[in-house]
Amino acid sequence: MRFSLIVLFSYFLALNSFSQTNVFKISGVVRDANTQETLPFANVFLANTTYGTVTNEVGEFNLTIERPGTYDLIVKFVGFETYARSIQLLTPEDIGFEINLIPESVNLGSVEVVAKKDAEWKSRLEQFKRLFLGESANAKKCKILNEEAIDFIYDEQSNSLEAFSREPLIIENKALGYKLTYLLEEFVVYYRQSYTRFYGFPVFEPMEGGKRKQANWDEARLEALNGSVEHFFKALYHNELDEIGYEVQMAKDIKGFGRVTDGRPVDLFAMLEPGPTPISKKLNFEGYVYITYVNELESPEFMDWKNPFSSGKKSSVPKKYRKPQQSWISMVSEEEPIVFEQNGYVINPIAFYSNGYWGFEKIADIVPTNYEVPSNH
Repeated sequence: MRFSLIVLFSYFLALNSFSQTNVFKISGVVRDANTQETLPFANVFLANTTYGTVTNEVGEFNLTIERPGTYDLIVKFVGFETYARSIQLLTPEDIGFEINLIPESVNLGSVEVVAKKDAEWKSRLEQFKRLFLGESANAKKCKILNEEAIDFIYDEQSNSLEAFSREPLIIENKALGYKLTYLLEEFVVYYRQSYTRFYGFPVFEPMEGGKRKQANWDEARLEALNGSVEHFFKALYHNELDEIGYEVQMAKDIKGFGRVTDGRPVDLFAMLEPGPTPISKKLNFEGYVYITYVNELESPEFMDWKNPFSSGKKSSVPKKYRKPQQSWISMVSEEEPIVFEQNGYVINPIAFYSNGYWGFEKIADIVPTNYEVPSNH
């Protein structure tokens, strides 16, 4: 995959010059890198947002963005490698791109491709949906509309299962009122290590509905946002952890499922350093950061998820016995700090491991990074 960085700003611009009224315009043309023919109807979007479009009949596209920040510009056309380019929009201007897509080549080697539609494929698919969409209440209202596009490769030597799709996955999330187009770049289950890793690029399209349905979606989206990774890092950026409802501890170790060893309160904001751009900060630490969000309780689905002896039915534990949502994070490497922006967007999410409630929440529980809380909330 081609991945590069464009910096579109001036370091001499004062921070207070950034505002929500800034408008950034991106345009360009998409071509086949080999033939230089233009590619009509290619997907072009900013990952994890609602900003998306398709190229016209001559391969051209236009996007208008209303917020400064770091974005992943993604271009996908079936049969070609995904084009991903990190862009930083800090000074309003019109930007043009000449994008050349590289034809895709796949070498499966000697691994076994799981045949579609048989019992094994269906079993793999159910496992994929649990690990990808999640097992929350929102996940129960999610559906992959083109699940037949998903294939599986089992590698006996490493005892791992890889899922891939030749086309973007179309996901209907009736819980949050979004239709997602998701480019699945990697999905691997390592059975020996009991570990799953996946990443990709989603773009969100709000679904249409009546006033009552929209009101329900507003409530569900706000609930999904509150207590999330983005919610936490936005509060940390603005030094608002306490007032928003976060309790933070540093710990040397965490035993079992969330039992803190030698936990102590910490001023995480005091540990922040300036980031690589005027609107970013970075965080690095040793051990674990243990995070409690006191304003929301663990869901019944989470209690079943963390209980290996669960019957699979909805937990009957009374609400008064449920604890506040607890998560903990640790660094992947001391060499790469966590970098995040004023809206809570984490530029390098693979820089840290997340467990607990954040490990439970998956694709069904995310909202776009440009989501705005309704004015009546």
